[in-house]
Amino acid sequence: MRADSLLQGIRRVDEQGKRLLAVRTFSDPNPAWRVDVAMATLVDVAELLRAGAPFPPRLVEETCARPVKFEFQPDGGTRKTGTGIDSQKRDDLVRRVLEVGYERGQATIERLEPDVADRVAADDRFETVDSRVFVPLSASAPYARNWRPLIRTALERLEDVLDDFRRIVSRVQASGAAGALTIGCESIVEMLETLSIVVRRADADTRYVRDRTDHRQGELLSTIEDATTQIRSDDNA
Repeated sequence: MRADSLLQGIRRVDEQGKRLLAVRTFSDPNPAWRVDVAMATLVDVAELLRAGAPFPPRLVEETCARPVKFEFQPDGGTRKTGTGIDSQKRDDLVRRVLEVGYERGQATIERLEPDVADRVAADDRFETVDSRVFVPLSASAPYARNWRPLIRTALERLEDVLDDFRRIVSRVQASGAAGALTIGCESIVEMLETLSIVVRRADADTRYVRDRTDHRQGELLSTIEDATTQIRSDDNA
């Protein structure tokens, strides 16, 4: 699993929200289609997170990226290589890559600042295929440590998307649009709220708790799919 996939899912929901906020009327089929896309994408995001639950995995805190080594220079001197980078700086680097991917669709070496690209090349928490940079996730180091910056990035983005869809619900209700569209938008807000709860709890774990993981993550995430199934059943009734 990759952090990029999760954030691209949130990005797609974000895009649907921005388009819905821009529409002038909710009477044509396009808004309903965008609501369906957003709901289906949220189910995909929830399934990806549930596959990784409980998260984040518990690991001994890492304090440096690589052991310090010395490289002999032609002039007889030495140069440090693999110099340790503290954990927070490494998390910030992961977040920067994730932010570029979110803003521009994907993170590539060319789209990163030169100093960021150099640090990415020297850090074992990334994978690079051709010029594209990926942020893998796993239950073991080094990729397990990518959960923490992913969680914080996802939480910020989810809060923004949630604000947009709350505004959309208000507009849809005020417009007197069809009941199905209103129910769909309200359900997306509930789904986003559930995701935010799960991610916020995981964020609290990374900040304050060493030995506890939220084992209700899978249960909460499954409610997102259940809600979608119920709505579709009602529509087909």
